[in-house]
Amino acid sequence: MAAHEDWLLYERYFSPERLAPYLAESNNDNDLAMALYRWDADARAAFLPPFGHLEVAVRNTLDQQMTARQHRLGQHRHWVFDDAHQLGRDGGGPGRNVPPYVEIAAAMRHVLGNQKPLDAAQVISELPFGFWHQLVSKRQNFLWPDLVGGFPFAPNRSALSVRDIFARLRLLRNRIGHHHRVGGGNLAGRYDDILTLAGYIDPDLRDWIDSHSSVTSVISIRPRNDQVKGMVP
Repeated sequence: MAAHEDWLLYERYFSPERLAPYLAESNNDNDLAMALYRWDADARAAFLPPFGHLEVAVRNTLDQQMTARQHRLGQHRHWVFDDAHQLGRDGGGPGRNVPPYVEIAAAMRHVLGNQKPLDAAQVISELPFGFWHQLVSKRQNFLWPDLVGGFPFAPNRSALSVRDIFARLRLLRNRIGHHHRVGGGNLAGRYDDILTLAGYIDPDLRDWIDSHSSVTSVISIRPRNDQVKGMVP
């Protein structure tokens, strides 16, 4: 397929609006814009494994800390059911949940919709990354003394040590999830955030994630004009 015909296909199926940032970055070089578009998809894909490993580790770590908190407070059911109404269950009145419990309620509906047992493990597996960000947010600061133990290798016991990282990663996670362009941001910095947060949990986890990641190599091959000139995608 000729390069011009390729570009017409890109415009038809990916839309001129979506391609505009790539054209701007390539100074209206269609070949480079198409190469950047494909590279951006590769970059998003490369982030998924380390993100996935980190997210599973985070939710298991925070679940352990929240479970220990339940036991300390003498509450017997799993914390996701929020029997003590500390996470926003019925926070706006009976049946009217507020964050972060709204995410738990949505996860429960999803579990039931899939005809699975409504147990804590199933609910936790459905909770999005944003929920864990909410747990460490300023609004839920009362939880931090119990959650800080999940990050034993953090440089200090301040919630800010993890809160800002969570916020940056949540934005990138959402962009990847919605197939938005990520190459316009600091991808090396966000990958460092993944490794840093993993290292706060366990340096061995950080090293394992990094050893099984292709993010650095994908970032290093971002297309340049001199690499794509005359190439047919």
